[in-house]
Amino acid sequence: MSFLPLTWGNRTLNQLGLIHRGHARRVSHPDITGTDRIVAPSAVAIEGDVYMPTGKAPYPVPHALTTAELSIVRQEFVDAARRAVDAGMDGVEVHSANGYLLHGFLSSASNQRTDGYGGGPAERARFVVEVTAAVAAEVGAGRVGIRISPAHNIQDVAETDEADVAATYRALVEGLAPLGLAYLSVLHREPDSELVRDLAARFNGPIMLNTGFGAMTTRQEAQQLVDQGLADVVAVGRAAIANPDLVERWAGDHPENEPDVTTFYAGGADGYTDYPRLTA
Repeated sequence: MSFLPLTWGNRTLNQLGLIHRGHARRVSHPDITGTDRIVAPSAVAIEGDVYMPTGKAPYPVPHALTTAELSIVRQEFVDAARRAVDAGMDGVEVHSANGYLLHGFLSSASNQRTDGYGGGPAERARFVVEVTAAVAAEVGAGRVGIRISPAHNIQDVAETDEADVAATYRALVEGLAPLGLAYLSVLHREPDSELVRDLAARFNGPIMLNTGFGAMTTRQEAQQLVDQGLADVVAVGRAAIANPDLVERWAGDHPENEPDVTTFYAGGADGYTDYPRLTA
């Protein structure tokens, strides 16, 4: 019985060094990035405030990337992937989820372009496919995964039209499938939904499932997802934060440390390096 059956070479995923490669796009502020502007598919600001060391401020209107500038952004993803692998990482995960830059291209709410990268589902999926293909060409498709979060509706990337969501992500996955990526990571609160099953079938490769924010994935839930054939591997966050030896605990059905949510995103050692191991 295995929770992490997906292998990379001769190692399982829990033994690997992986790094996300993402781009915050409009989910930021020049005072955070240290740049003269932030960028996005279109000049549409997020409603609400961004938190900075000096306090809150309204999200600024981002610069809409020109068609020529997209090639620069694509190369930035490629260069970052190359640096990660050269630094010793086993692979990279392209972040096309959670409201960040690539995810923003997929939704008509955040992508209002009129060139070849906006409009219909295939056009909105185009840049994500191009970035992922370029990264795979640089470091090898077997070192590259991609994360998506269809219909997550986060950070003003609204995806509420079920038909459009299905068409957009179908176009995306069909563009990704021929690349031979290491895995497709899907964040969705309903892992047994028709949408997730359809995307997994179209990808026809290893599937990583993440059942969402706010609730901790238990050992039993992870095992069920694997046993039901819904996932090859399950993404775990909170339990992994609180248990530096989570794989050993799950393998031996040992008790787990409870995560202390008051230390999440707090900085410092508390909640980061102070959770005890079984051997302690």
